[in-house]
Amino acid sequence: MKSITISLAFLSLLGLSAGQPRGHQHAHQHKAHRDIIPTGGKITITDTKYSVTTEMPEVVVYVDQNNKPIHTTTEMVVYVPASVETHKTLATPTSTVIAPTKAMSSQGSTVPEESTSAFSTTSSTASSTASSTTWSTTWPATSKHVSTFEPIPSSRSSRASSVPSASSVPPPPPSPPVSGGGALHGVTYSPYKGSGGCKSASEVDADFALIAKDYGVMRLYGVDCDQVATAYAAAKKYGNKLFLGIYDINSVEQSVSTMAAGVKHDWSVVDTVSVGNELVNNGGATVDQSLSALSQARSALRAAGYQGPVVIVDTFVAALSHPELCDQSDYCAVNIHPFFDPNTGPHQAGSFITSTVSKIRSKLSDASKRIVVTETGWPWQGEANGLAVPGMSQQSTALSSIKSAYSDNANDLILFTAFNDMWKKPEAGTFMAEQFWGMGGRYSPSDE
Repeated sequence: MKSITISLAFLSLLGLSAGQPRGHQHAHQHKAHRDIIPTGGKITITDTKYSVTTEMPEVVVYVDQNNKPIHTTTEMVVYVPASVETHKTLATPTSTVIAPTKAMSSQGSTVPEESTSAFSTTSSTASSTASSTTWSTTWPATSKHVSTFEPIPSSRSSRASSVPSASSVPPPPPSPPVSGGGALHGVTYSPYKGSGGCKSASEVDADFALIAKDYGVMRLYGVDCDQVATAYAAAKKYGNKLFLGIYDINSVEQSVSTMAAGVKHDWSVVDTVSVGNELVNNGGATVDQSLSALSQARSALRAAGYQGPVVIVDTFVAALSHPELCDQSDYCAVNIHPFFDPNTGPHQAGSFITSTVSKIRSKLSDASKRIVVTETGWPWQGEANGLAVPGMSQQSTALSSIKSAYSDNANDLILFTAFNDMWKKPEAGTFMAEQFWGMGGRYSPSDE
């Protein structure tokens, strides 16, 4: 994601990614040729994506020199077209702005940035420094939590820096496949042990034995660790459906082949297949690259005998900015985490999600299209984010609020996550909560 350092710095809560396996993050910086424009206490961004000056609210967290969050608030951000030469009228010197030349992909590789931004503010705490990521949306923004899995198995593939763009993307089929219909919510599941490495088939079976009766669909994110085969065996045994994922969109054909073998070409157990996870939000792929991968995956899956839904999964921020991600998918699949909105308490989690879904629906070419929340939850441990406070009772309250909001369409909701993810690393930017999103604080037996 983009990172900018200024005399008074801040970290926007928009660009942090939820999702699953991810490599180390590295900062690649160069000096930006941009100006900071004072606007009476508002944060101003010079951005080539805008043709007219645009003002909107953004959620901002201020951090100290160690990137430790010290204050979170909602502030007005003014996006100014690069052609507006207001910097020529500056009465005072501007601060040096440093930004990375590349954005991080989901596996720690890099892709070129598509736009540049400059920030300014007149706040009195001008001695702090931090990073910033911003997104264009009229909906108050939230952040996403970052997965920092460092793969233990040497066979785990890494993302390449780019994907060939398609000159045109075919429209979705006129009558897309449907999924769901069950009375239970889904839940995300990871095949990694906290001590490192992959869970064995017996360990995956033990996990499913604990949770299978409470959830209809188990969402996976990739094909590594033999997770498709081990989850398929457990799902068949305990009566669950699988939401499979193509994590590396540079390896679509290989991923489909692994999936087909993993389910023994028995696609009846597969509810949905996703293509990527938050790649547009994270800068891991462009919109065109994601849509091209979707088309490629759909064709490969159909050839392999799978006739169910194929979708792109991204954040609600990406969906609001690029509704074509939903329009081209067989249904709209979005990750929405109320915890990263500092103005939302646990009891408001459900309404935050339903309000966000309504905003997305207003952007779709087909307002009646199905929208599935493919990740949402609340951590039971970590640091507070304004009104969003982690804790066991807070998690219980938030989950009750979320489930209540989806009492009539439970199959359109996938909770995050089945077990605590002890393979992740705690990060100040995600309130030290990365490892502690397990339902009811539950640990996998392999981590006890």
